[in-house]
Amino acid sequence: MNAMTRKLIRDYTYNSDSLEDILSISSDAESDFRDAMNGDHAKALEALQPKEGSKPPIKIEEDEGVKFEDKDFKKIFRKLAIKCHPDKLTKDISDRDTSFLKKCYEQINKANATYDWGLLLKVASSLDAEIPELSEEQFDNINSNIKSIKRKISMYENSMAYKWYTLSDPEIKKGYLETCAAIFMKEVNKT
Repeated sequence: MNAMTRKLIRDYTYNSDSLEDILSISSDAESDFRDAMNGDHAKALEALQPKEGSKPPIKIEEDEGVKFEDKDFKKIFRKLAIKCHPDKLTKDISDRDTSFLKKCYEQINKANATYDWGLLLKVASSLDAEIPELSEEQFDNINSNIKSIKRKISMYENSMAYKWYTLSDPEIKKGYLETCAAIFMKEVNKT
């Protein structure tokens, strides 16, 4: 594997791992934000939804029905599936390794369902599988997925609940919450 491919896999891995962390933080932020808004869910729900234009957030898991004819992708997918298929796991494998291989299997299936070269190569790298030289189209697929992940990260980080949650000064946090409540009241009065 050449240096460009290694860098691309590291970039994809870093950003996809960051998105997982952001989603976890966002979940906590949403819960705490609801509580801080004194349980007024109607007001709080608006702030909980990350905004990207006027569209609701699209999660990677929801991308379905992708059809593709990439023989290289399918070849790597099959090779990885053999390495980590749950039916191939033996009893002499530790619980930790079994859990790791099951996660890898879930990820390659997700990659296959969404034609996500980045995720497929992330798993291949973690399983020390040989990775062929990538074509320009395959590089473009990975770069496109990295950009999409970065947009999702930005979308969640820019939600009111996330911003409020990550403030450290209690006074600033209180003021921000009051500002959010005022914004919600303005919106409610418009309707």
